[in-house]
Amino acid sequence: MKYRLQAYLALLLALPSPLCAISVVYNFRIAQITKQPITDEENYNRHTAIALIFDQYSKTHNDTSQNFFGGLAAYIYTHNPYFVRADFAVSHFYTKDQCTTTFSGTETDDILFTAGYNFKFGDRKVLTPSLLFGVPTHQVFNLKHASFGYGLFSLGGQLDGSYPISTDGAFLGGVRYIRFFKRNAQDEYCNDYRFSIGNVQDFLVAWKNNWQPHGIELGYTARFLFGASVSPHFDDLIEKTDYIRSNWYAVYKYKFALGHTLNRLLLNVSYGFDHRPHVYGNKYIIFIWGSWNVNF
Repeated sequence: MKYRLQAYLALLLALPSPLCAISVVYNFRIAQITKQPITDEENYNRHTAIALIFDQYSKTHNDTSQNFFGGLAAYIYTHNPYFVRADFAVSHFYTKDQCTTTFSGTETDDILFTAGYNFKFGDRKVLTPSLLFGVPTHQVFNLKHASFGYGLFSLGGQLDGSYPISTDGAFLGGVRYIRFFKRNAQDEYCNDYRFSIGNVQDFLVAWKNNWQPHGIELGYTARFLFGASVSPHFDDLIEKTDYIRSNWYAVYKYKFALGHTLNRLLLNVSYGFDHRPHVYGNKYIIFIWGSWNVNF
């Protein structure tokens, strides 16, 4: 009992928080932006390949910083009005406590599968319900060190849409809910736990405009992570895990054709922060990514 109490205290003091686990495949902004059709005209190309490079830097209120640099690959198959999508990513990352590197490594993200149906109404009005299923690619490392990928099975739903306001402009919106299921996890003392980050709920609002072949999108996303659980239970870990986060983003788009192959380049920059927790939450998050979409 005494040893277990000492392990708990050491764990709570050593970890900045399980917030250090991030995932790119579950990023709502990336999913919404990269799945947009390259052209609004009738298109018989059913395959879309996406290659994306990202860099995220964040700093918490207790002066712990993290940097994640890596790449994401995605594939979309469209058979109008249906589509299926698969996302996978890998990243190198490090965690610093003030000026000391406390952990660094390279890990794979979870694999996220999405299946949806595009309802089209009138002139370019679209409403898309989707189902999401996530598969972990590694153990749950949240209780040991910083982690890329949540390492948990998940199931969720998404509803997003587009409403044109002019020939070249449209409002975008979306909501997503994902439930993450408990898995076995260990701390650095090899104590066994059942852990889950709980539930994630995302909201997105944005405006986009095109002037051929260029485009721009400005938007805001809110994320609520709640219902985290760990067994054996200790409250401090849960209080560090649940958070409310805001992000503002801007995207530049450029599209071009190579023969019958449609291409689009995207460059995104976003700024965000955590409203809570106040001590262990992120003071700021800067996220930059660029992608190349190929429709063939």
